[in-house]
Order: sequence, then structure tokens, then C-alpha cells
Amino acid sequence: MGLVKKLLSLALLGASLQGLALGQDFPQADIDNGKALQQISATAKANALARIEANPTEGCTKENVRVRKEWRNIPGPERTAYRKAVECLMNAPQVYENITAAGPRSLFDSFGVLHYKLTPAVHNSAYFLLFHRLYVWTFEDKLRTECGYTGAFPYWEWGLDAGSVEKSPLFDGSETSMGSNGAPLNRTGNPFMPSGTGGGCVTDGPFVNFTVNIGPNTARDPLQYNPRCLKRDLNTQVCAGFASLKNTTETILESPNIGLFQANIQGDFRYPSAQKWGFAVHGGGHFSIAGDPGGDFYFSPLEPVFYQHHGQIDRMYFIWQNLDWEQRQGMEGTITMMNMPPSRNGTLDDVLDISPVGGSHTFRELMDTVGGSPFCFVYE
Repeated sequence: MGLVKKLLSLALLGASLQGLALGQDFPQADIDNGKALQQISATAKANALARIEANPTEGCTKENVRVRKEWRNIPGPERTAYRKAVECLMNAPQVYENITAAGPRSLFDSFGVLHYKLTPAVHNSAYFLLFHRLYVWTFEDKLRTECGYTGAFPYWEWGLDAGSVEKSPLFDGSETSMGSNGAPLNRTGNPFMPSGTGGGCVTDGPFVNFTVNIGPNTARDPLQYNPRCLKRDLNTQVCAGFASLKNTTETILESPNIGLFQANIQGDFRYPSAQKWGFAVHGGGHFSIAGDPGGDFYFSPLEPVFYQHHGQIDRMYFIWQNLDWEQRQGMEGTITMMNMPPSRNGTLDDVLDISPVGGSHTFRELMDTVGGSPFCFVYE
């Protein structure tokens, strides 16, 4: 547990920050309790809406812009409708034609296949943020076009649950949740990650009968049909240590450029100033859920709450961009994970093709959530 304790200590204690955004100093208390995050979120939203007002496009106007909302800010019936739309995707036909293992059984599974195939190119690379922006938006689009969902797309503000992930309205097992924790298992953890409070199959509420069809990545053939229950291992210690309101806010405020922002958000140890974040908010959010497939780097989208977690990652990116829009439309890094094997730098004119699950776009087209091609959304 020595490494984890050291990482938690770095993440929780950190140097005191007088956060600077738009010329304002934030008291450390406001960074810790989320008030600063609320303020910069509101500023980012206002700036994005002002751009729509000044330069509406055919695809995005103030009349049709969608607002993504935190899970607990969505009314119960709308949360239930969202969950039912996800279940609809779990019963829609899969779209890959050339997978001989015949493991994926649904459109929901097809999103898992796509992520599995592209993982080495879209993590700790130039493509991380914009790939996941398109990926999550495509999931939302399928919920609407295939399954008739009309409500707000939800994200998960991890820091609001840093006191008890198990009691989160996202995981409390009620009808308006996304299911419960997994059954508790007696474990002692490992040197790299403390154990959560579950580990077994989801016990209550939605997705208790959901079947995970493919993975894990360690299997001889990860795309072979491998039916099993959804397991979760909710972990408040990890959430508090790496995905707190403080960590979320400081990650945004301490990132003057895109290279450092994406390093800080992922805990990319190649950047000395990013090392203090440990697993960082990206890993912290994933391992607050953990389990199978939530803890599988390649197949984590088969965990239904993956999309709320990465909605929050994109929200952070949205806030960071819109605090200084003119200076924050760039890309940095190579096109392979951790530059292994060594590769060229990514560019905004590179094309991201996520067929057959979704469409094809240049990364430049994905830069602006209110650009209208293809996006038109902001965060509350």
C-alpha cells in the first residue's frame, strides 16, 4: 500500500493554490469545496453561449443547443428514461461485420469493440480528449436516434461523491440510479490499488441482470463471446484521493496549455509537473467504479457509467477551453500511447474515423462543442 499512500498524500495535500482564472484569485477553501469550480463552469458556459450568439451556425443556434447536466440535477423520470435508452442499445443489433469470434451481441457491445480497437492510439496521445468527445457524443446520438431518448445527457461530478461513492444517487440501487455496488468480497487489495467495498456482481437495481459479453483484455481472444455478470468495486478512498472537487479544479487551473492539461488529467508521468496527480482524475473516476469491465483499460465502455465518467472528463475540457477560447484550440502529442512505438505528432487535420459505430471527422471539426459540425452542446 506504500505507493498508493504516497499518491493519495500527494493528491490530497498538494501545495496550496491561489487559483487564477480570468484575473480572479480563488481562496483555497473555495477550491476545496467546489465554489471555484462552480464559478469557472458558469464562466465557460457563458463564454460558449456568447459565441453562439455572435456566430450562429446552421447546425448550432441558441434555440437548439443542448445542455448536459450532472446526474443528480436531472429529474428522476428523466434519469429512468436515460437508463432505459441505454438498455435499448443493449438490445439493438451490433454493427461489426468482420468479427469472427462472434462475441459482441449488441450496439452497446459495438462501442466496446471500437474502444478496444482504438485504445493504443487514443490514450496518452494527441487524440485522447477529442476522440472521447466524439465517442461520448456518438453514444448520446445513438440513444436519441435509435432509442428515442429526449432528455439531457448526464455527466458524473465525482467530487460530489468523494465522501461515499456507495451512497451516490448514481449507484444507490434505486430505480433512478444506474444500479448498485457489487457484492462485497473479502480482499486485502494490492500494492497499487486499495480494495473497494464491492467486487462481485451488481446486487440491486438497474443492470443487476445485465450480461457483459466480451473481454477482458487479458483473454486469449478478447472479442470471443464470454458472458458474465457486471461487477463493481466502488471505492470512496480512490474517489477522494484522485477525483475530488479540489483535484478537478486544480487540474483545470494549473494547466496553461493543452499538453499539460491532458497530462494532468491523465496523470502522464512523462511530464514532471503531472506526476503529483498520481492516477489523476481520469484514473480516479474509472477506479472509483472499478470491477469488471469498469477496471479494464480496453473494455471499460461496457460499464454503463463509463459515459457519465467521460462526460465529466469532457466537461473539464470544455471548461478549460472556454476560459481562454482563442488560445486553447490546439493539439499536442504523438499518435501512439506514451509514444510507444515512436510516432509522428498528431494534427488537427488528421481524420478520426469511428465507423461502423459512428462517422468520420477531422479533429479540427471536433474542437468546438458549439461549432455545429457535428456538435451543439454546453455543460451546465
